[in-house]
Amino acid sequence: MPFLNLLKTLLQRFGSLRLPSMHPLALTFAVSALLVVFYNEQMWSAVLGWWPGRSLHDLAFLASVGLFLAIAFNLVLQPFAFPRVLKPVLVLAVVTAAAVSCFAAAYGTLMDRNMIANVIETDTREIGDLMNVHFLVHMAFFGVLPALAIAAVPLRLSSWRREALFRGGTVLGSLALVGLVAASFFQDYAVLVRGHREVRFMINPSAAIYASVRYATAIPEGIAVPFERIAARVDRGPIPISTDSKKTVLVFVVGETARADHFSLNGYERDTNPELAKRGVVSFGEVRSCGTSTAESVPCMFSDLDRSHYSVTKAQSRENLLDILVRADVDVLWLENNSSCKGVCARVPTETTWSLNDKQYCDGGDCLDDLLVEQLRGALAANDRDLVVVLHQIGSHGPSYFKRYTDDYRVFKPTCDTNQLQSCSREEIVNAYDDSILYTDRILSEAIDVLAEASDRFDTALLYASDHGESLGEGGMYLHGMPYTFAPDTQKHVPMLFWTSRGYRAASALDMACVRDGADAEYSHDNLFHSVLGMFGVRTDVYQADLDVFASCRTGATMAHAAGSHLPAPMARP
Repeated sequence: MPFLNLLKTLLQRFGSLRLPSMHPLALTFAVSALLVVFYNEQMWSAVLGWWPGRSLHDLAFLASVGLFLAIAFNLVLQPFAFPRVLKPVLVLAVVTAAAVSCFAAAYGTLMDRNMIANVIETDTREIGDLMNVHFLVHMAFFGVLPALAIAAVPLRLSSWRREALFRGGTVLGSLALVGLVAASFFQDYAVLVRGHREVRFMINPSAAIYASVRYATAIPEGIAVPFERIAARVDRGPIPISTDSKKTVLVFVVGETARADHFSLNGYERDTNPELAKRGVVSFGEVRSCGTSTAESVPCMFSDLDRSHYSVTKAQSRENLLDILVRADVDVLWLENNSSCKGVCARVPTETTWSLNDKQYCDGGDCLDDLLVEQLRGALAANDRDLVVVLHQIGSHGPSYFKRYTDDYRVFKPTCDTNQLQSCSREEIVNAYDDSILYTDRILSEAIDVLAEASDRFDTALLYASDHGESLGEGGMYLHGMPYTFAPDTQKHVPMLFWTSRGYRAASALDMACVRDGADAEYSHDNLFHSVLGMFGVRTDVYQADLDVFASCRTGATMAHAAGSHLPAPMARP
């Protein structure tokens, strides 16, 4: 390949290059300046947008930002400024900065601990979607070449006395400069930091390194925490009230990257839900997610912890919704067509689509969600007990939206048929995304049809909720994973749908008119844990009726919590 030949030639040239020697401190400052000028495009674009003034004072302040960051980077690197230590550290910093700057420029991503979790927990299929020619070229010129230059520079040291004076003077001089900058532009920095706190996630590579350290230090903490049994008691109550001895089957579909405002059921101008509209589903139009990434949201969706008290570490060390259901004598099966269940399914039977080696729905490790429906059909055929089947979709996972549907669902044209979103127009990106939503409409409708076909044997229901939303170029932002505080509503406003068979409605005395009346109330992922427990009449001390979307709509319920207002209590937006 021409690209590989070029890279090989560059490596050979650098291998024979003889550069003048430098003092380690000079090299650290040179690399620090390089990082500020060439690897922080996202930060500079944001700061220049926030600071439109071009007076002499404003220009001096903007210059001070660059100087401040260069000094700060240099101070951090100085303890490593010794032979055999410095070069590996600088190479790591440059390569990290190159990767971060590429994704930041292409997708507008910010680096926090959740984003690091997404990167580390991403499987090889998702990595393949993100690795493209643009990324490889960027890494070659901003990662490999600077790293080779750093490796080729000879380092020189002076006597220990001169080194001590030189290094001490450099530290004192750097601190003095920082103090001078702070004193001269204190008010400007206060306005910038207080008004735009997200700027700290844009400083490259410090934001990524800090987030990585936070992620790594949380791992042993999670391992050390003993597993907690959160429910002191678990049993089954009179809901559902079975009159025909049928078992209950719930299909809980965990959607991927679906936006509520791109569902025609919620008023979107394009008809992206033609099949679901025929099946009488209830669409809850004002639902907010727990997080903006799969790694954060999926464990939260199954946790008893509300978003304000939730953390991944806490969730991993305690019972979740599936554990409580198993204790209530409900079978659970997790069917996986995404990267993983993020630990939620660790204690229940799990099947993955890619392990089936299917030739009809899978190609190169990517499987269409149709295979989940086929697995569901087989699971129901072999079942004779109360059952919850979780379908974890690939849904609308980007940036390769075009891979999530078949050619006959290429309805909105032209589409972006590449993972390099920066090479597509916004219209093409939105079209490809909407086609993936249209395909999810098909998948959910087929799952409902499977449940309807089994209604002679089971009382059936389907609950769908997406894990998070997606940015499609609004404000130059793409994909998802922004820190929740700064994330746009497009990454938090998610669809939630509900369907039941006639048998389930009768058995649980569920008034669907009441459910529809409450569909416009504000809910969140916090409601899911309690709503599913309520659907199976699970009585436990961790159940909260006011968070159960359906509790007050069970008109024939004999449980004490069924008394109360006609509509379920709405959740405030997180």
